[in-house]
Amino acid sequence: MRLFGNPSVRAGIILNIFSNQRGKTQRVGVFRLAAMKDGDRIMKKLLILAGLVAVSAFAEEGFKPIFDGKTLSGWHIMQKPAGDKYYATDENFYAKDGAIHCFQTPEKKGGLLLSDEKYGDFILEMEIKSDWGCDSGIFLRCTEDGRGIQVLNDYLKEGNVGFLFGQGTGGYISRPIRFSEAGDNGTAYDVYDGVEIDGLKYGIDAEGWNAIWRHGEWNTVRIKCVGSEPIITTWVNGVKIMEMDGTVYKARMLRDENKKNWSARSAWDREKVQDITGGKGSIAFQIHPGGRWKPGGAAMYRNIRIKAL
Repeated sequence: MRLFGNPSVRAGIILNIFSNQRGKTQRVGVFRLAAMKDGDRIMKKLLILAGLVAVSAFAEEGFKPIFDGKTLSGWHIMQKPAGDKYYATDENFYAKDGAIHCFQTPEKKGGLLLSDEKYGDFILEMEIKSDWGCDSGIFLRCTEDGRGIQVLNDYLKEGNVGFLFGQGTGGYISRPIRFSEAGDNGTAYDVYDGVEIDGLKYGIDAEGWNAIWRHGEWNTVRIKCVGSEPIITTWVNGVKIMEMDGTVYKARMLRDENKKNWSARSAWDREKVQDITGGKGSIAFQIHPGGRWKPGGAAMYRNIRIKAL
């Protein structure tokens, strides 16, 4: 990294910060500092600013894109018989305007789009945007027949984004916050304490969610998945949403969670999940079958990249 300062008596100092990555030099920051007589104070500010930019610049290292923004090269649709509720075609999944579009046709069938490459321990980042009324999801360590750990992207009444569901791996679910039935803008309300009830290590509350979610806009999602436990952490727009540790997680079946039957047996079985997934699998995007999809609506994913750990 290089620092260049252009002194100006009236304006103070203009600081241009450049970063050299992979042999390419780019200007990554321009900062204006007020003129000061005390050189030590100026140098201190320069070092702080340089450190902040360095962290930002080098945080990008190790990630690789897994969607080219133009085609579905590197991805494939889960194969199911034509009569299956998860039978999908290229009418359901396609690349448009730099994003993967997930679209439910009038037949109301669902589907899964899976990455060709398999991943075990990783950090996954992307931007997401869904029309209100669409039930999608981000699958981790997904098998070819659609079983895996789902990070919810259920953007509809009583839905949730950023917590977990076990698709074909036990039916466990965590939704300590849900989207209000009274609105259609992603405003959440508190249902229960996810740390106490589900054994989560952390779960954001509705107030925290409502402060960071941008309805009708692109939101950045980050997911970290490591270990055979596993430990899964999610963030939205840089804010931590949830953390689960499979050694203490105890979420219940969907039917029990809906009834708030907290005395019901946990549906989470770490060994079962590990046996099904083998600790490794595809990244996948879901179209939920049936009526949990707005007619003509879409769930979209773009700028998808991953860092193997």
